Amino acid sequence: MVESIKTVLMRRDGLTEDEAQDCINECLDDLRERIDNGESPFDICEEYFGLEPDYLDELLFQII
Repeated sequence: MVESIKTVLMRRDGLTEDEAQDCINECLDDLRERIDNGESPFDICEEYFGLEPDYLDELLFQII
């Protein structure tokens, strides 16, 4: 099983749970905006977290 984005940020970057969630929330806001504007969000995980696009599914499930 793939680690969650929050778990990766906490383990890899030493963020607290709240800090990691704040980063995820910021990314989710941008993701919603990109989708609303008809833009492709494919690279958003790389831009925000340095993670491969495989993690995009996790974000998409949080906004639907």
